[in-house]
Amino acid sequence: MVRTATYGAYTSGDAVLAANHSPIKITLQENVSSHEPGKAIASAMEQYGPKWFRTKYSSTMTDHKTQGYELRWVYNAPINANEDRLCDDDYANSLEESKAPTHILLGAFCRKSTFLSSIRATIVEDFNTEKFRKTVGYMGRKLMPIRNPDRIENCKKIEECL
Repeated sequence: MVRTATYGAYTSGDAVLAANHSPIKITLQENVSSHEPGKAIASAMEQYGPKWFRTKYSSTMTDHKTQGYELRWVYNAPINANEDRLCDDDYANSLEESKAPTHILLGAFCRKSTFLSSIRATIVEDFNTEKFRKTVGYMGRKLMPIRNPDRIENCKKIEECL
């Protein structure tokens, strides 16, 4: 795995940089006027998300001082949506929110349009429930772990580390 303009292997340094000097931006693709799902996701990440570094999360932040890092989410995503493409420019905005509930939540950790990690879950509970918040927090822990399980640690060649 080698970093390119659209793909980069997640490192714990990415999460630390994302948390540097301002809250981590939560971007939620939503076709409804309500900002409640975004606020619920930000709250869930603060309560149950990664605990190995200190940060806040914001779904309403406009001034983004963390080198383009953000967590992108799609609530009630189409079944065929690809979570690995959420970092692509305008991919999340091109997804139509399903008319019938799919209960699919997609998440991706991005640096601008560079994909770092992603996750998909099916959550049947409403976004105002404790179970929803716990699940989202655990998703965040998988998106930003202290170590990337797919990355070779103590690598001999630089290409293996990226």
